[in-house]
Amino acid sequence: MKRFLTTALILATLAAPGCSRKVPEDPFRAEQQRIMNNRGRLVLDLARPENMHAAKIEGATLVRGLAGTGADEPPSTYQQLVLQDLQRDVDQKRTAKSQIASLDTAIVLLETIVPPGARVGDRLDVTLKLQPGSEASSVQGGYVRGAELYQYMAADVIRRGYKLGVVDGYVTLDPDLVANKSPVAYKQGKIVGGAVVSRSRPIWLELKENERSPGIAKQVEDVINKRFSYTKTGYAGKKKVAEAKSGATRINLEVPEEYRDNIVRYVNVVCAISFFETADELNERVDRLAVQLLNPETSEFASIRLEAIGPSNEKVVDAIRKGMTSPDATVRFNSAITSAYFNIRADRQQTARVLAEFAANDAERRPAALATLGVCMKTSFDVDAELRKLLSAPENETRYGAFRALWTRNPSDYMIQGENLANQFAYHSLNCGGTPFAHVAMSSRPEIVLFNADQIFLQGEIYIEANSRLTIRTDGDEIVVKKYETTDGVNEQRRVGFKVDETIRAIVEIGGSYSDVVSFLTQAKSGGYLKSIGPDGTATACAFGIDSLPGAKNTRFKRIRDVEEIARREEAREAAERAAKEENRSIWSRMNPATWFGNDEEKAASNDDFDFDEFDAANGEETDSDAASSDSQEFDSDAETADAALKNDEFAVDEEETEE
Repeated sequence: MKRFLTTALILATLAAPGCSRKVPEDPFRAEQQRIMNNRGRLVLDLARPENMHAAKIEGATLVRGLAGTGADEPPSTYQQLVLQDLQRDVDQKRTAKSQIASLDTAIVLLETIVPPGARVGDRLDVTLKLQPGSEASSVQGGYVRGAELYQYMAADVIRRGYKLGVVDGYVTLDPDLVANKSPVAYKQGKIVGGAVVSRSRPIWLELKENERSPGIAKQVEDVINKRFSYTKTGYAGKKKVAEAKSGATRINLEVPEEYRDNIVRYVNVVCAISFFETADELNERVDRLAVQLLNPETSEFASIRLEAIGPSNEKVVDAIRKGMTSPDATVRFNSAITSAYFNIRADRQQTARVLAEFAANDAERRPAALATLGVCMKTSFDVDAELRKLLSAPENETRYGAFRALWTRNPSDYMIQGENLANQFAYHSLNCGGTPFAHVAMSSRPEIVLFNADQIFLQGEIYIEANSRLTIRTDGDEIVVKKYETTDGVNEQRRVGFKVDETIRAIVEIGGSYSDVVSFLTQAKSGGYLKSIGPDGTATACAFGIDSLPGAKNTRFKRIRDVEEIARREEAREAAERAAKEENRSIWSRMNPATWFGNDEEKAASNDDFDFDEFDAANGEETDSDAASSDSQEFDSDAETADAALKNDEFAVDEEETEE
């Protein structure tokens, strides 16, 4: 009877409502296991970079100061946009239509490209051209004030998106188009550095669909911030670069200052950061990358992966130092680039020397070497000294590249100090050694640089029209710079010597613009008037350049590959190594509890590989089938004994009941 009641109670308990329900899974434990499943993976395996493309922004506005070369344009969509913009200003509302009708103005279309990672306040070059069918003849001498740039959305009617930039500045004609007498030479131009970004353009990482969770997003944010931080103006201390947004899908990225001009490298390095790995696994990976760094075929790949690990790892730093002493140029170059971004005080001198060597002697690697010297190790006097030496290098593009790198580091450096002429352009008159060289910038910022200005002169019977109202000509032993003001009858002129420096200053003093100075220099060069006078008094043609920055025109520049391509570069090799290692790994590694939290495929592989017989054999235990069968027989005999005891017990209970 007792046994019957016990059995009934157990069945009733099992049948009770709710007992058959599944125990709810602990979300924290599930999230932790999900993180463990991503062990050994990199950020690029979990997320992809977004908003990495350049964005075009446009605008329509009036170009002013054309001195009769403008036009009263017929009605158009662009005219309506310009009219609306003018009427928003109270001071211009009444005169808006008359301004558009003036022959001293013309409606022009503006366009520029906003790079990924652009911040508020960044300056961009703006291209400018007359609207289709315009009756205006020239934009030379014109200027733009307060024009707005938008992302335009074209439908049945042109619509504006967000305002992303504001434009101010003088129009500069393309010297090449003018020299080649192109029919559009005077109908388009550029405002160098004229656009100011008014809305930042951030980049971010988008988690892949099967990896989206708060835990994964937070872990990605943490590993990136552990590697990178940046200094922000008005912010006390360092600021983190990564911040998880929009739940579990997006991680916004700020770009550290040293990577501002190399966003692609920055994203490559971020995506090469390890999501989760043990100290032993990290050491093993560093050893493998150190070997790959010394191989020219895999050197670039390894240098970025080592850069992602960072300078806090001693083995990484040692590997980079060894790479900088390699006899192979590719290995030495890639190691020096990573060393520059590490900015370790003890390595600055050697890093600067290696990169300066490539800047001087290797045209293909010169752009990256100079760009890196310009933005990295800004507190290093060794870098400044190497760049100053390059100002007198044989190659003119090396000299100007060194100038720009020095200016990026410190605009007030004693070797390159300049001045702002008429608040229109930067003017640098250098005495740095080497051959004389005159340079004009048509990108980044309006700028004139004269290398060894004391040796650059004008020679010959000169007559140059910088524009229709400004001329430069010889008059006996002097140069006459004259500006004709036909509207009010007032003319102004300056008489100077034959030094180019004096002529440039005279043009600005009488109201000439940056475009006028560029026009004067290009015509002086094409006319054979631009000369350099040597120490012995002999005159030779002076070198002249426009945007001679390394990599800007025909110089080949090996860019770092995009994120996915650089990640695939060694994928096959590493996969083969992992397969070989998996095949040869010991039974002890397969019993490591840390491998129990892999994904389903990894678990299945681990279960298939693991064999208790193999484990027993490794420990000298008996593994034959007889031992297994004896264990089974022992279990069976124990079961039979238990059944017999149970029967005897039941029989005894029945006897007691019978007696009762």
